[in-house]
Amino acid sequence: MSDTPIQEPEPTDPLLTALRHLPARAMDGSAEARLQRQARAAYVRGFEGSSWHASASGLVGRVAVPVFLAGIVGLYMTWAIAAATALVH
Repeated sequence: MSDTPIQEPEPTDPLLTALRHLPARAMDGSAEARLQRQARAAYVRGFEGSSWHASASGLVGRVAVPVFLAGIVGLYMTWAIAAATALVH
């Protein structure tokens, strides 16, 4: 294998290209560690504050939609079988 680095193709997104061309901010180790702690704390705060009704509504949605669809399919199958039986007789 060769030691040449693999170059990624240039992105076609102009915003991503402009973002990559921005200069890197120089900071000391303590400031960088403080910034990372603040970012992690903000991330955790964004997910820990969800209330019980948000998770309950998600659970109801995940359960209710399949049950509703199964009920509709059951009704359709009942009608289809009854209609086919009526046509045969």
